[in-house]
Amino acid sequence: MIGRVSDIDLRLLRVFLIVVESGGFALATARLNVAESTVSQHMSDLERRLGLRLCDRGRAGFRLTSAGEEVYRAASEMMAGLDQFRAQVKTLARPGAQRLAIGLPDAIVTLDDGLVAEGLGRFQARHPVVELDLSVLSPRQLERGVIDGRLACAIAPEHRRVAGMDYRSLFSEQNSLYCGKGHPFFAMSPDRIDKDMLESAQRISRGYLERFDAQFFENDRYAATVTETEGAAVLILGGRLIGFLPDHYAAPWVAAGRMRAVAPDWLRFSVQFHVIRKRDHPQAALIDDLYRG
Repeated sequence: MIGRVSDIDLRLLRVFLIVVESGGFALATARLNVAESTVSQHMSDLERRLGLRLCDRGRAGFRLTSAGEEVYRAASEMMAGLDQFRAQVKTLARPGAQRLAIGLPDAIVTLDDGLVAEGLGRFQARHPVVELDLSVLSPRQLERGVIDGRLACAIAPEHRRVAGMDYRSLFSEQNSLYCGKGHPFFAMSPDRIDKDMLESAQRISRGYLERFDAQFFENDRYAATVTETEGAAVLILGGRLIGFLPDHYAAPWVAAGRMRAVAPDWLRFSVQFHVIRKRDHPQAALIDDLYRG
């Protein structure tokens, strides 16, 4: 059983948090930039040091044990506390300074109206002593970061409402189904693509949102799962899979003739994005000033 928490323990716990937030070993490798076998070894080392089995992994997929759930919550709170400690110490040399940790989703920089970037710029002009700490994360990580306190707020797509959280509507994003050059649908007229063809096509799932495309497809068979928009774009450009992308993000590849929307008249949906924070967050007034206009 662990005694004092050493630097090694902190490193292993950070790996554990990334594995959980990524949904398993395979997806965590990209964030950690190490081989899956290395991730597995780190997890085994942590379990041995704690004397606990934290997760089940195998053909059934990745799943936390009850002990793993408790360790995840405790480790999240501890890391949030360490981050806050570092931020407080850092600002001691700057009287009146504050740090605001903000989480952003990927693929919003291509929004035509520049709402997010310009909003941050106006905020910095009004609050020059506030140090912004920006993290680009998956929707699941954004929500978890706000809940456990690692983030003061996040700009995130709405997929559910959590008790004790405040949601301020920010913008709406249009998503369409896309295929890449080389896919059979690419050269076909939209009126020739019928439902049976779509049902049999290989498509991409969003790992953070179960059956997000159920309004369009009857089956739940996916050829790939992604947690970030860029991953979906890479797979679509490969020419074998179809998947949903924000229209503003897909636009450059559409213009270059490398991607096109599949049946854009009906295979599209809107996603509402909000600034989310805890209702009782000590920086609530500062957060609410982020996008006041």
